[in-house]
Amino acid sequence: MTKVLAQQHGCPAGAGWPKINLMERKIFWMVFTVLGLTADFLLPMWWGVAATFPILLVSWWVAYRSDWFC
Repeated sequence: MTKVLAQQHGCPAGAGWPKINLMERKIFWMVFTVLGLTADFLLPMWWGVAATFPILLVSWWVAYRSDWFC
């Protein structure tokens, strides 16, 4: 079952599914935090608030859809 889920996810067959899930979660929160803090410091307040949703989408794509981290 784990091999099937890992292969569907685009990762090598030996990778364990719980490890992949934990890695993706860490990558999501790291990207979201870095981009969010960057927006908060570089943009005016309301632009920073408005940038939160696009930052959320970019973080989700990088962590879960790009398959860069297996």
